Amino acid sequence: MKTAARWLAAALSLALLPISLASAQDLKPIRLSYQTGETNVLISYALGTGLFKQHGLDVKVVNFPAGPAALPAFAAGEIDVGWMGEFSAVTGYTSGIPIEILFMERIDATNVRLSANPAAGISSLPDLKGKRIGVSIGSTSHYHLLKALEKANLKTADVTPVNLSPANMPPAYAAGQIDAAFTWEPNIGAVESAGAKTLATTQSLGIITGGVWIARKAFTSAQPETVQRFLKAWNQAQKDYKAKSAEVRQFEAKRLNLTSEQFDRLVEGQSVAHPSFEETLTADFLGVPGQELDSRLMKHVQGMGAFLLAEKRIQAMPSDWSAFFNTKPIQAYLAGQK
Repeated sequence: MKTAARWLAAALSLALLPISLASAQDLKPIRLSYQTGETNVLISYALGTGLFKQHGLDVKVVNFPAGPAALPAFAAGEIDVGWMGEFSAVTGYTSGIPIEILFMERIDATNVRLSANPAAGISSLPDLKGKRIGVSIGSTSHYHLLKALEKANLKTADVTPVNLSPANMPPAYAAGQIDAAFTWEPNIGAVESAGAKTLATTQSLGIITGGVWIARKAFTSAQPETVQRFLKAWNQAQKDYKAKSAEVRQFEAKRLNLTSEQFDRLVEGQSVAHPSFEETLTADFLGVPGQELDSRLMKHVQGMGAFLLAEKRIQAMPSDWSAFFNTKPIQAYLAGQK
């Protein structure tokens, strides 16, 4: 009860603080990470417009090509809050890193895709046998690949996984070093532009995936007001995206060196949805408060944990999955908005 009261007090005090005062008070430091090998519409917008600073945050950004590369930094206490795919977050939690999911920022239906070279004789999943497949080991695409092989009645030993960062897959494909790639935008789009044909997506494999914001447990516990400021800034970014999507998208389009038309097509190919904070506290995402263990996302991450154990990438399953989700900050934030 004391912890919940602490979060609520932080949310209420923040709600009463005019944004204009943010520059007059000490900014709260926060070390934030995200993936350069992903599309980050809201992150680029928030950073490009100074939205975090407007909400009283002094942000230090640390970039990584993919989620697995960020986990050692979380373990060392070098990052406070970070964006990554849920598979990387599960890998970290099941490996004993003290992190927790604050909310699912994005859910994708077709962003993660397996695309292959028709000239290599690949037109369906069973044709992958004996082929070289670019994949980021330990990432969401790795999990997807295993699911695709399972659907094709193939084993990992039937193919040759080539461990590559997302950014290295398009040149590897163009050089003929891989026959197929399983990754996400913008790099899977580049592979397809070179002639690869899509064989599978998250949706076609019957699974879910997306991006989550995770935090170090010690940070959320010690800095509840800083977390509330982060949530307030993020909620504003979500509102702005709904109100003026073209303006919000231009920052990420510029980062990727794409025209607005090219970036619009990329986003359309992802089939992305951004759950609201209210939706976060439902059974489809982190769960109704007190019922997180029954949520769809919890069952999904537990399935990933079982996969990691079967693949011998972890020694044992966590004894307490409930500690993986922390919905108290969002509960406090929403309470402060009433």
